[in-house]
Amino acid sequence: MDLIDAFAVVGEVVSWIGLGIGIPLLVIAGMIALAEGRWDRADIAVIERADESIIRWFAGGDFHERPLAAREDAGDGWHRGFVSARNPGHARLNPPVLRRLFLTLGIVFTALGTAGFVLSMIPAFI
Repeated sequence: MDLIDAFAVVGEVVSWIGLGIGIPLLVIAGMIALAEGRWDRADIAVIERADESIIRWFAGGDFHERPLAAREDAGDGWHRGFVSARNPGHARLNPPVLRRLFLTLGIVFTALGTAGFVLSMIPAFI
């Protein structure tokens, strides 16, 4: 086995792994995007009322409010948050990261798999 054949074997293994992981990750990212919908930026006020913090925002032609969740760490004042385009009554202070994580990993693995596929095709053209 010469060097070109070794590159072809390595490229084929990388393409199988990369595409085998990357394409399902892209499908999962698409399914998350369909389930969540779009999140629009909005100004959200965090205020202290009685013994709890609440957040208030204006979206969809109405004012909304909800208690601040324990996992959301925000001080009093104005913050840039995200409001669901489907349901303006749902808001979050942090950007949606799950979809971005799956999309980024899917793109990286698919790109590696594509590069491996191109590398494995070199002996066919030489």
